[in-house]
Amino acid sequence: MTSRLLKQLCELDIFTLMVFKNIYETGHANITARELSVSAPKISRCLSALRMAFDDELFYRRQQKLKATPLAETLYHPVCDFIQTVYQLEQQAKSSKDCRADGCLHIAVGYGLMSALSHVLGQTDIKARLGKVRLYKWQDESADLIHSGELDLGITLEQVDNQELISTSLGEVQELGFICREDHVLWRNYPKISIEDIARHPFVYLTIRGFNERIDPLELYCQQENIPLNDIECIEDIEEWYAHLLTMDSVAFAPATELCHIEQVTGLRCAVLPPAEVDKLHRTISMPAYNIIEKSENYRRYNESQRQLLVDIISRLLDFQNKEDLRQFGT
Repeated sequence: MTSRLLKQLCELDIFTLMVFKNIYETGHANITARELSVSAPKISRCLSALRMAFDDELFYRRQQKLKATPLAETLYHPVCDFIQTVYQLEQQAKSSKDCRADGCLHIAVGYGLMSALSHVLGQTDIKARLGKVRLYKWQDESADLIHSGELDLGITLEQVDNQELISTSLGEVQELGFICREDHVLWRNYPKISIEDIARHPFVYLTIRGFNERIDPLELYCQQENIPLNDIECIEDIEEWYAHLLTMDSVAFAPATELCHIEQVTGLRCAVLPPAEVDKLHRTISMPAYNIIEKSENYRRYNESQRQLLVDIISRLLDFQNKEDLRQFGT
């Protein structure tokens, strides 16, 4: 590399290289300006600086798009690698700063585990081993927040579409509970409650991403067994779900880990569904399977001991035999 070229390359800033990468990928200077939130003249100045530094046109107009020259083709991957390295440096610095700021683990949790997990993580002996933990509801942007370092990890039913995050299966929900009003006629047959008994009453289910967005296991089971299920509704909001149970004389299912929380709602009663009845639903759709979503080991703000403790806790929660186990949980 000549001294002149080295000097000119050193004068290029990261933004100018981002302009190169974006133009290469989009083929348009105006799209690049819009995506990078700058003016078109600034894109032109960056492109001029690039052409001067590499002594090459880099992009030429062809069929209303900017096409890469042979030199630009060879530069693309090294430029991408360099930008990624800078991005990782920024994230590492931010992560370290965040860690120093509150010394707290930030975890996004999917449906079915929030109340049970918060109960366990709030216990004195667990806090002494794990440290301070803040839980958030898993949402659409949670994977991106883990990638950017704003969250440490996630526990979710969903499969994330981010190749830079690691997804590890933690297991399926083993126990299922049924819920209805405490004065519901269904309780007259308790504890001999069957899927067929439940299907005779209005049924309401909460849409859970990664599980029953298209069809609920009860509905599929009834279709396959030719069991009439005349009144079934899908609810997306949990408060509306609670209201439906209280006002519409309906029945619902929930992971056993949620029952201790649900039974606190005045007027509702819940119990664990017999294993033989859960097996009927298993034959239609597998029970929800949870995954732990995290960055690669080098970028984590928690150690392997903390991670293993979390994994052990979640595995035990998923394997509860009845709701009394949650009250008596301990290590």
